[in-house]
Amino acid sequence: MVKPRVVVISIDGFAAFDWDDPQARLPTLRALADRGARASGMEVVFPSTTWPTHVSMVTGVSPRTHGVVANHIWNRGAATTEDLTGDPIYDAPALLRAPTVYDLAHRAGHRTAAIDWPATRNATTLDFNLPFFKDQRVFETQTAKTVWEELTALGFPMHRQGEWALLPKRLHKDEMVGRVAAHVAARHEPALLLLHFLCVDSLQHLHGPRSPEAYWAIEYVDGLVGRLLATLGDPGLERTTVFVVSDHGFLPSQREIRPNVRLRRLGAQRDARFVMNHGAGALYRLGGDAAALGQLAREIAALEGVSGHWPASEYGGLGLPLPDEHPLVADWMFEAAPGFSYGDTADGEDEHGPPKYLGTHGQRGLYADNAAFFLAAGAGIRRGAALGAIRSRDVGPTIAATLGLRMDGVEGAVLERALG
Repeated sequence: MVKPRVVVISIDGFAAFDWDDPQARLPTLRALADRGARASGMEVVFPSTTWPTHVSMVTGVSPRTHGVVANHIWNRGAATTEDLTGDPIYDAPALLRAPTVYDLAHRAGHRTAAIDWPATRNATTLDFNLPFFKDQRVFETQTAKTVWEELTALGFPMHRQGEWALLPKRLHKDEMVGRVAAHVAARHEPALLLLHFLCVDSLQHLHGPRSPEAYWAIEYVDGLVGRLLATLGDPGLERTTVFVVSDHGFLPSQREIRPNVRLRRLGAQRDARFVMNHGAGALYRLGGDAAALGQLAREIAALEGVSGHWPASEYGGLGLPLPDEHPLVADWMFEAAPGFSYGDTADGEDEHGPPKYLGTHGQRGLYADNAAFFLAAGAGIRRGAALGAIRSRDVGPTIAATLGLRMDGVEGAVLERALG
């Protein structure tokens, strides 16, 4: 009996709009699309940042259920801002509140593997795992010793992991991710392999969407995908199902909104803290009562470029848990209009300024340019299927179906139109 094999490739920040852009050179992905199924766009969760959406894809549920509510959060206990993507202090079993498709596959007796996949630190159901961090110390202390030693023995530059995980150098990390994936597929033969490329996101942050650098990164990663597929020993994809996904699109950013400057000028720094998530933002109550926080939220909402704001009582429509249900979620959420993004600084008198990044995401899925990407091809996928718009929560149940498994109790649905 031929064993099924599923390869899930995430291209961080690869927007649905890139597909129809003649300047986006995508020979590998276009060839895959000719033999598979593609969505016109994939709806993101809110905030539409890397960790919440990646976790929604593998759990089939929104942040309200899986609990990964942002990339950047305020740790109420430690009274500090934490970047989950940079130096995460949470192991996957403690952070994720919902089962993943790799949990399901592992329990069914399948081998599982992940390379640079978000929110997988010390995941017990991944047989091979090189998690994504940004700090060399964390790489060295939180990667399984067997994985570290295996890759070191093969000559991979493990001493460069932290350096190459930083924005300007992620093209080097992506090169390595592709090579490690090829090695893992050949040596460990996982039934489910997840990998995550980053530089498309990085160069759009640094230079903006539809920039020459963005187009270069898209073509570069397309080439990495082609090289990986060529190593699988399955040129016709008779036994391999390939999913290519992304976590969000991209919006340009010309101005930065600085709510913490407004809080400082109001003398309210001991009462509240604003934490940026690019095009989304979160206000945490530190002291005072709900009425005082509401007044501060209205002050921030009045700033130019703020397009939406929601108290916790309205989180149901955003797919977020309530603060009394989850300590990492904020008391009030905000969204930036296209052309704006949020910053964390409280220094100076200017409540607006030049943005740190020229490209942003984090906003809701109602903005067309924020739609993510989905493509499936290979074994079990219907050739030429046009899926229309789908949701990020549909990915996990569909991956499970291709492995002959079923995810129960999820928000997403199996994309039956994609399955042959």
